[in-house]
Amino acid sequence: MDIKNTFTVFSVKNLEEELRPIAMHLILDFIWTRVKNDIKKRLLIVDEAWYMMQHADSATFMYSIAKRARKYYLGLTTISQDVEDVLANDYGKAIVTNSSIQILLKQSPASIDKIAQVFYLSEGEKHLLLASDVGEGIFFAGPHHVAIRVIASADEHALVTTNPKELLEMRQKSEDVLKQFEEPTPEQPQATVQPQEPILTEQIQPVPPISQNSTGNQPANQPQPTPNLTQNRQ
Repeated sequence: MDIKNTFTVFSVKNLEEELRPIAMHLILDFIWTRVKNDIKKRLLIVDEAWYMMQHADSATFMYSIAKRARKYYLGLTTISQDVEDVLANDYGKAIVTNSSIQILLKQSPASIDKIAQVFYLSEGEKHLLLASDVGEGIFFAGPHHVAIRVIASADEHALVTTNPKELLEMRQKSEDVLKQFEEPTPEQPQATVQPQEPILTEQIQPVPPISQNSTGNQPANQPQPTPNLTQNRQ
């Protein structure tokens, strides 16, 4: 496989749950090999990273990428809907705590105590994460914590939303647009062009006038012949 695009997505959406960790492991191994052989600035984003934390082999491999990525000019971003699943594994905990930047969004009461212990959250920050709305959370950069609210544009929201109601509405709009192009339009009568008769032009050369004499036989401008008269002498 030759990857030359600046943005490449490997999707395991249609795979069975049991096969997804294996597929993700194979994909990451392929990417890691390419990264080591061709060093240049890259960013690797692993969504649903908790799949990799379910098994020791894949978790170890993920941890090794996180520890060695910077040596090959590679940035690593891990995303997980449930942070507790990642923190349940020692390798996952090491990946999270060694990250230079972390973002925590709304959390459940069942996992907030463990998250507070790992991220050293105050009581106010714990309550903030429990009461956060969509797109609200805490941004961590080193020892600094700050509350954030992520506001997506209309185009970004349409691209990343997973709300089933919104997805159905967008699908219906797309189908309506396609139907407009598929409906046959009434044929317009074609204008008939009447053939035009050819216009013939004839150029008439002027004829010079001819003057005639009284007899009507010779032209006036020609000399008249002299009659031959014979006279008898007496």
